[in-house]
Amino acid sequence: MDPERVGQVEPVAAWPTVGIVGGSAVAIVSIALAAVAGSPYLSFSSLNPWIAVFAVSSFVALFAVPFAINERIVARDPERAEAWERAMIVWGAVALAALALGAVLILGGGFSPGDSLADATGLLIVIETGMVLVVLLGWLLSG
Repeated sequence: MDPERVGQVEPVAAWPTVGIVGGSAVAIVSIALAAVAGSPYLSFSSLNPWIAVFAVSSFVALFAVPFAINERIVARDPERAEAWERAMIVWGAVALAALALGAVLILGGGFSPGDSLADATGLLIVIETGMVLVVLLGWLLSG
């Protein structure tokens, strides 16, 4: 080991950032693979396995957002121990933007998640962001 580097820590990516980047990358790849696999995508009787991978990976990315935001805020201002209020507000803004994207995907088609990849992904995005917004609403109402 180089004596000049003793006691120094190698920079590593923060886990929330890894969650956002990794979850987003897997979600994008899974959408492409779902398109290759073809329909049916999402119905009561059948589920394209790549849509399931998309659902999990996109939720991982969405769930990591407040942790990444909190880390960035604290890193910019070392005097702060935590910045959860601001992180939760940003998480809500991200969830609302994703909800709008999901709604656009659904409204652009004929709402047939079994036959339309856009409708299936839009529906999953709306469900996931809806869960996040319900959690944030509970947080806001709790005082």
